[in-house]
Amino acid sequence: MHKAVMLAAAATLLLLGPKGAFAYGNGPWCAVISVGGGFVSENCSMPSFEVCRQEASHFGPTSFCRQNGYFRGYAPEPSRHRAKKPKRKHRAQ
Repeated sequence: MHKAVMLAAAATLLLLGPKGAFAYGNGPWCAVISVGGGFVSENCSMPSFEVCRQEASHFGPTSFCRQNGYFRGYAPEPSRHRAKKPKRKHRAQ
């Protein structure tokens, strides 16, 4: 019975673990913050390097910024203008 509970717990951790990697945030920069005791926290919702640098500076000299490898870019804004349709040429019959 004890082995079954441990196996179920391990399976749950494996299933839920990879989803955490995709919860990084939507920004192009990550603030890597040293929490102490060898532990590190990342906040990858920083819109610019300057904002990231300000956030990281609050936590001391061991905190820094890095580019978010999971960032895919911002969605393009919709165009205000419609694309012109090509003119049809009339054929004489």
